[in-house]
Amino acid sequence: MNAAENAAENTAALDRMFAAIDAMNVPPGYRVEIVGGQIVLNEHRAVHSTIIRRLVGAVADARGHDANVLWDVRIDFPGDLNGYAPDVALVRDGAEEDENGNHGYRDVEMVAEVVSRGSRRDDYDAKLVTYARAGVPTYVIADPKRGFVHVHHEPNGDEYDDVSTYAFGTAFGLPGTDIVVDTSDWPRG
Repeated sequence: MNAAENAAENTAALDRMFAAIDAMNVPPGYRVEIVGGQIVLNEHRAVHSTIIRRLVGAVADARGHDANVLWDVRIDFPGDLNGYAPDVALVRDGAEEDENGNHGYRDVEMVAEVVSRGSRRDDYDAKLVTYARAGVPTYVIADPKRGFVHVHHEPNGDEYDDVSTYAFGTAFGLPGTDIVVDTSDWPRG
């Protein structure tokens, strides 16, 4: 099977899995993703939502309120059944949705994940590798428990060549963009 056939097969399988999830009664306040073929539910807490909102605000302040910023929207990434819903995804200007209303991973300029109790392993391990392999230019991990933001830039194979860490309470620029993120009012928890 060639790469295009494998990608189509993965997309079809993810479509079936998400259809089954849609038919379930997922409690409000939970986000559902498929990571390596496993259905993962993570609860959104106030700290999590606040950081997402402030990060989206920083992107909107720099790029305008019509910027293509998504949160908790499905994007299929390469690998074995990776239907992620990044906490925040910045999609390049002019990117078009496919026939199902989804954006392709090749159009993603930046993704950010806010670490929660249930997502720690995926955010630091599986997603880091997947985003690097997919060529996502910048991957941001905000960790409110530890009070740090890790900015991964310049994907190279299974990792990123450039990694910077910032303590909550500081401001930093996202590499290769005009976006400045001020974490002075980000909550811990």
